[in-house]
Amino acid sequence: MNKNSRPIIGILPDFKEGALNGYSQKDYYAIRANYVDAVNENGGSAILFTYNYDAIDTYLSMIDGLMVIGGYMDISPARYGDDFVHPTVKLNLPRENFEHEIVSKALKTNLPIFGICNGMQLISILHGGKIIQHIPDHPQLIDHEQSHFADFKDYGKAYHELKIDKNSQFYNITQEEKFSVNSSHHQAIGNVGIGLKVVATAPDGVIEAFEKTNHQFCIGVQWHPEYQISSADKKLFVEFVNQSSSYKKIKNNHG
Repeated sequence: MNKNSRPIIGILPDFKEGALNGYSQKDYYAIRANYVDAVNENGGSAILFTYNYDAIDTYLSMIDGLMVIGGYMDISPARYGDDFVHPTVKLNLPRENFEHEIVSKALKTNLPIFGICNGMQLISILHGGKIIQHIPDHPQLIDHEQSHFADFKDYGKAYHELKIDKNSQFYNITQEEKFSVNSSHHQAIGNVGIGLKVVATAPDGVIEAFEKTNHQFCIGVQWHPEYQISSADKKLFVEFVNQSSSYKKIKNNHG
């Protein structure tokens, strides 16, 4: 890919409150490098956006794709109409509020969107989906936090298998009916929102991926493909970048 033709992928970093034993005593933005690396290594050019509400329209006009990442946080149950707040829920309102605003606007366009973990849950909520607030409260479900097990603490290792719907864009991208992924979430999607199609599930039935049926590329995944532990993970990033490149060409032709 020509360097000048690389699509610009916007990424929303995490927000951290300052702490004496942290990176800074002042509030700061944070992101794991492998999110950025997975975009750059597969043909995109990643840029990070601060939480500037006045710049949202400018941000969306600048980019060719948007990636919404995971994080050590949960979305407020009020967002999906649940009065109960599980004691394990960890809120990050500065991040939640900004992500909600910019992703809401992005979804009104055909901008390629890739939602990872928290990003997947946000996209589903914005379509009316519901969340299982704490997986361990449901004994029929497996523990989806692989860090609880000595043999799987490294998120660069596969933890459980996925079953893929062959009648999907997702299958067309990965070309695999089954593959294994890492896992780091205590919440899950209870049901996806309207217009979203479930395309991958864990062995216990937990929803692991969906796609928006009337969008050029809007895919949400519950695991962390930025670790690129399988060829399928890499294919997802390659396709996201390729779709962003196509979006860029269309945007430039109509510019």
